Amino acid sequence: MRQLGLVLPVAGAVLLAPAALWAQKLEPVIVTGTRASVESAAERKRRSDDLIDAVLAEEIHRLPDLSVADAVQRITGVQITRDRGEASVASVRGLVQVETTLNGRELFTAGFGRALDYADLPSDLLAGIDVYKSSAASRIEGGLGGTVDLRTRRPFDFRASTLALSARQLYGDLVGRGAGQFSLLYGGRTVTGAGEAAVLLNLVLQDRAYREDQKGTGAPMLCSARAASGCRLDLVAGEDTVAPSSTSESASLGRRRRSAASLMLGWRPAAAFDLYAEAHFAKLSTRQDTQQINVGPNFAAGSGFDPASVALFAGTHDVQRISWTNAPVSILGFARDTVDRTHQVAAGGTWSGDGGLRLSADLSHTRSFNRLFFAGPTLAATAARFSHDLAGDAPGTAVAGTDLADPAKLRYVSLAYRVRPLRGSLLAGRTDAEWQLDGGMLERVAVGWRHSRREADNAPNLIFGDVAVPGVSAAIQPGRTAIYPYAPFLDGRAVSIEGYLTDTLADARDPVALRQAFGITTPLPTAGGPLGVWRIRETTDAAYAETGWRVPALALDGQAGLRLVHTRATLSGNRSVPSSASIEPLAIDTATTDWLPSASLRWRLDGAWQLRAAASRTLTRPDFNLLSPSITLTPNSVNPQLNQGTAGNPALRPMRSTNADLAAEAHFGAGHAAALTLFWKHVDGFVATLSQAEQHDGQLYQVSRPYNADAGRIRGAELSYQRFLDFLPGAWRGLGLQANATFVDSSTYDRVLRANVALPNLSRRSANLIGLYEYGAWSARLAWNWRSNFPSGTVSVVGIGALQATTHAYGWLDASLRWRLSEGLSLSLDGGNLLGTLRRSYFGVPTRPQTAWANDRQVGISLGLHL
Repeated sequence: MRQLGLVLPVAGAVLLAPAALWAQKLEPVIVTGTRASVESAAERKRRSDDLIDAVLAEEIHRLPDLSVADAVQRITGVQITRDRGEASVASVRGLVQVETTLNGRELFTAGFGRALDYADLPSDLLAGIDVYKSSAASRIEGGLGGTVDLRTRRPFDFRASTLALSARQLYGDLVGRGAGQFSLLYGGRTVTGAGEAAVLLNLVLQDRAYREDQKGTGAPMLCSARAASGCRLDLVAGEDTVAPSSTSESASLGRRRRSAASLMLGWRPAAAFDLYAEAHFAKLSTRQDTQQINVGPNFAAGSGFDPASVALFAGTHDVQRISWTNAPVSILGFARDTVDRTHQVAAGGTWSGDGGLRLSADLSHTRSFNRLFFAGPTLAATAARFSHDLAGDAPGTAVAGTDLADPAKLRYVSLAYRVRPLRGSLLAGRTDAEWQLDGGMLERVAVGWRHSRREADNAPNLIFGDVAVPGVSAAIQPGRTAIYPYAPFLDGRAVSIEGYLTDTLADARDPVALRQAFGITTPLPTAGGPLGVWRIRETTDAAYAETGWRVPALALDGQAGLRLVHTRATLSGNRSVPSSASIEPLAIDTATTDWLPSASLRWRLDGAWQLRAAASRTLTRPDFNLLSPSITLTPNSVNPQLNQGTAGNPALRPMRSTNADLAAEAHFGAGHAAALTLFWKHVDGFVATLSQAEQHDGQLYQVSRPYNADAGRIRGAELSYQRFLDFLPGAWRGLGLQANATFVDSSTYDRVLRANVALPNLSRRSANLIGLYEYGAWSARLAWNWRSNFPSGTVSVVGIGALQATTHAYGWLDASLRWRLSEGLSLSLDGGNLLGTLRRSYFGVPTRPQTAWANDRQVGISLGLHL
C-alpha cells in the first residue's frame, strides 16, 4: 500500500526466493519510506544470483502509477507503448515476448497472444516488481526478453496486525471530470494450538475518467496524370507529387475501472512446514464513446482540387497544403467497451529438513476472459471544400462551403455491431527439491518438474453484424444528433474540424433498439463465421537441474543449469474446401522439444564492485491467433475495397534466442549504486506478417498471414545510477537522484521493405530521470520518462512502395508531493502527463505525417491511513 511502514523481505516472497539467497539467511528489512525502498531494491539487485532490476512498493506508490505498466516503465531496459494516456504493452530490451509471473506463477490476459496486459493489474496490489534480464533453469520458460515477476505481499510479511487505507480523487483536464480510487490492505497473524496462522486481504478499486484525441492523416498517395490508379491529377504541372489521402479525427471519452482483490492464507504447523493458499482476482473494464470524422477525396466520385491552394514542402515533392473539392465525409459515432477478467487460485507449501534439504510444491489454476463490444451509426455527407495543411506539430484541417451542422446535409448510411470474445485457462503444478551442501565448491543442487495444460479459444469468433441504412436523412430524426461537443480538439494544438453534427449514441449499447430506430428487423447475429473459430490446447512438461557454486579464495560464485521442455499442441479450427465450396473441420498436432541451458558467473572484486557474466538459451511460442489454421474476414459495408482478413499459420516455429550479458555493478553504501550492462541476443524465427489480396465468397479481401522471418540480432547497453545527497547540509541532504539509460541496436530483415530494419516499437535510446526528496515530514518525486523515435509499422502504397511508419521521440513527466501529517496519516498531491505531451508519427519522412495523439493531464489528491 502507500504511506506506511511495511515489512518486505529483501529476498522476496518466502516461497519464491532464489535458492542462493536462502543460503545467505537474509533478515527482513523494514521499509518505511522512499529512501528505504530505494536502498532495499539496490540491495536486492546486488545479492541476486541473476541480472535483475527491482522496484519496491514505496517507489511504485510515490508516483501516480495506476497500473503495473506505469510502474515498470521506470525500470532500466523497459520500454512501453501508451493507450488512452496510460502505459500499456511493455518490452524488455526491445522484445515484447516477456514471461510474466505473479508470485512465481504464470499469469496472462486472454487474447490473441500469450502475455499479460500490464494495464490490467493495479499497482496497489504489489509489494514489488523484479525484472530478470538473465535466464535460470529453475524459472518458467517463455520470455525472450526476460521474466517479470510481480510480487504481492504475503501473510507472514507482517509481525503484527496491520490495516492500511488510501483514497484518491483524480481529475483529467481534457475530459473535464474526476474519478475516485480506493485501496485497503489488512494483514494479521495469530498463534494457535495447531501452529501459527496468518491472513492477508488486499482490495483495490480504481476509476479513471479520460479523453484521448487522435488525428490521423491517411496514407500518402502518388498524384500524377501517369498514376496507375487513384489520384490521376497533376497537382503541380509536370511534376509527380505525394499528397495526403484523408484526415481522421476522433475524440474518445470514457472511464476505466480496475478492480482487484487478493486473499491469502498462511499456516505454519511446525517450524519445518510452511503452507499457503491464495486467490487473486483482477478486472479491467473500459466504457468508451468515440466521435470521429473522416474527410478525403474520392476521385471515382468526382473529387477535384483547387490548383491555387497547392504548396509543397521546400526541396521535396510532398504536398504541404491543398484544398480538395467535393470530398466525401463520414461521421462515425460508436461505443467501444472492453473487459479483461482474470482470476488465479493456488495452494502449496514447503518443507525444510535436516541436512539442508528443502522440498516445495505448488498447484495453480488461472482463467482469463476478454470481450470487445463495438456498436454505433455512421453519417455521410459531401464537403464542397476540404483544406489540409500538413505544416506544424499536427496537420490543420477545415471544411468550407458545406454546413455540416445542418441535418439536411447529412444522411445515415450504416450501423455497426461487433462482439468478440476470447478465453484462456491454465492448470499448472510444480515440485522442486534443493539441497544445501556444506563444504566444498558446490553449494547447492536443485531439481524440479513442472506440468502445465493451457487452452485458448475465440469461440464463437468475431460476431460481425454491420448493416447498411439506405440514406436516411439526419433531419428526419433530429433527436438523434447534436453538435460535436469536444472542442478544442487535440488540446488546441492544430486547427481542426469542429461544429459538425454527431450521433448522441443514446442507444448505441442497445443494438436491437438502434436497429429498430431505423426500421431494421433483421435479427442480430449470434456467432461469427466458422472459418474464423480456433481452439488451441498445449501440454508442457519441463524438468530442470541447477547447481550453485562458490570459490571463496577467488571471490567467485555462480550457477549453471539445464531446462528440458517438451510441448505437445493441438490446433483445431475449420477450413474451406475449394472443390466443393464447403467447410470442414481441421486439427493439427505438433510436438517440440527444447534444451535450454543457462549459466551465470559473479566476481566480487572488493567491497564495492562486482562483475557478472551470463549466457542462456530461451524460447517463446507464437501467439495463439498466429497459429490458428482459420481465417477471419471483416467486410467493409461502405467501401468493399477496404475488406480485410486475418489468418494464421500452424507451421510457425517457436522463436528461439541465444543470449549473453556482461555487467559491472558498484555499491558504495546505502542507496548509492551504479551499474553498466552489455547484452547481446540472436533471435531466430521472428514472426512477421505478409498482406496479399485473396478472393473469398466472391469478394476480394486484403488478408494478412504470418510467417517466420529471418533471424534478427539485438545488442545494447544499460546504465543506471542512484544516490541520496547525504553530504549536503540540513534539509538539502534529503535530495536524491535515480537515472538510467538504455541503448539498443537491433536489426532484422523486412521482406516488405526489402531491407534490414530495427525491431518494431523499439527505440534506439530510452531514459528515466527521477528526482527524489525525503526529509522530515515531506517527500517528493519528479519523474521524466523519455524514448527516442521508433518504427511502428509498415504501409504499402501504390506507386510509392513500402513505407515505414515512425513515431517521433517524446517524453512524459509525472510528479508527486507528500506530507506526513502524523505517524499514520499522510496527504499527497499527484500529477501525470504534466507537460501534456503530444505524441506524433509519420510515414517514411517527417513531411508525411501519420498520427498525433493528445491525452489528459491528470491531477490527483490522495489520503493514506496506516494503523
